[in-house]
Amino acid sequence: MSARRDWTEIAVRALLRPFGDALYLRVAHRRYFGRWPDLARPRTLHEHIHSYLVRARDPRLVVLADKVRVRDYIAQQVGDGYTVPMLGQWARAADVPLETLPFPVVLKPSHASGRVLMLHAAAQVQPRAHRLLLNKWLAHDYSRVNREWFYHHVPHRIVAEPMLFDVDGDVPADCKAYVIGGRVRYFQVERGRFIRPTRNLYSPQWQLLPVRGGCPRHAPQPPPPELPRMIELAQRLAEPFEFLRVDFLLTRDGPRISELTSSPGAGFGRFYPDSFGVEVGRWWSESRS
Repeated sequence: MSARRDWTEIAVRALLRPFGDALYLRVAHRRYFGRWPDLARPRTLHEHIHSYLVRARDPRLVVLADKVRVRDYIAQQVGDGYTVPMLGQWARAADVPLETLPFPVVLKPSHASGRVLMLHAAAQVQPRAHRLLLNKWLAHDYSRVNREWFYHHVPHRIVAEPMLFDVDGDVPADCKAYVIGGRVRYFQVERGRFIRPTRNLYSPQWQLLPVRGGCPRHAPQPPPPELPRMIELAQRLAEPFEFLRVDFLLTRDGPRISELTSSPGAGFGRFYPDSFGVEVGRWWSESRS
């Protein structure tokens, strides 16, 4: 994003801050996609997500957004041993024991998405700079960024998790299951998230879909050996909801559930061809009829 566009987005958000979520999301959708959304009769996946943000006030969505409490929900639905272990949680940046954490470690805020600090060894720690970053995270109301209202109700904490690896010793791929109407409709697999991100989309039968999702594609990979179990877990976790994305990390010790989200990308993303978004939106519409 250019500096000029960045400042434009900041100005637009500031001007829309006093207005309700529906108007904010309509204008943001128009600016991003170049067309006005129909939130009453959504057609595309992204219109459905914005409609869901406006109309759904299920308190369970707050639990899904909370990177601490969601672990209890996952254990209740599918049992123990499927999540990434939590090493600690802190409400103040000053309390995070940066120099004595069990490295390699990952730090993230409990009340936001997409914020990650990866530390491989104590030598990487820059106490002053890193505490400033953690304080910035703790002070930020992430719900105001794209009106994902549930984040406003999540306590602000810093969470520590062990850094996980795949069989080659690399950062594991993200395998995200999109569940609509209680069924996994497709998988989104992301590799190189922190270096050079790539993304493939697969059917539930692990057939590579002729669709690109905002990033270059990578060479197709074989299905995870645990694919049937992953589908079962994702559908059980999504059972109470009309839509849920269940994120797995494909680690050398098997898949681990890393996140559940009811508004992936806050409803901003692209498909090439665009018709795939309409197809996914049709599944959502049909599941509600």
